[in-house]
Amino acid sequence: MTEDSSGRFQPRPRRETQKRAENDAENFRAELLRIRRRTTAIVENGREQFAEGDPSYDVASMVIIRLAALLERPEFGDAAALLTPDELAAIRTTRNIAAHAGYGSMNDDLFWIAVTRRVPEIIRRLLEA
Repeated sequence: MTEDSSGRFQPRPRRETQKRAENDAENFRAELLRIRRRTTAIVENGREQFAEGDPSYDVASMVIIRLAALLERPEFGDAAALLTPDELAAIRTTRNIAAHAGYGSMNDDLFWIAVTRRVPEIIRRLLEA
């Protein structure tokens, strides 16, 4: 960290190196695989159980929150560029509902489709890129 002219601390810019790029790519892939495992577990638990209060619902929220956070990181901007603006907006909106508005605002059917169909398809495309 460095201090700016106002006396506040500012984070140092990341140094771009080949090793950092390799670590970023490895970390990105590992996180996508963890998210994919979570979506598989949600599907295996079944739609009948998928409702607020069920652990799979909380896992689904974490899927969306982690995917949104991953795609918002500047070092993964190239990956985010592979998604459509609508996909990015849907991920952000769903994350905001899950994290801030609460489950009462969530449409369970749309949430199920997002986490069990759309997110796995997005992850597949990102892993293949």
